[in-house]
Amino acid sequence: MTHGSGVRGRSGSEHTGMPMRVLALDPAGSTLARCAGTDGTAATVETALVGVLEPGAILLVHRGIALARLDAEWAP
Repeated sequence: MTHGSGVRGRSGSEHTGMPMRVLALDPAGSTLARCAGTDGTAATVETALVGVLEPGAILLVHRGIALARLDAEWAP
């Protein structure tokens, strides 16, 4: 077992979120946003769980779903 996950053969990084900055919101008004990770990788993220957002907001994202908003000190 690794990192208390109860699942053999998986790294701990698969079980944690990563900070991502909102680049743009869907102009059609859906709950999707284009975001970028600290490494510059862009992804489309589902934001329904975190409520109303604005570009520049920092989110904790796991597997394409925003789980929480983060303060600015969490990501560069």
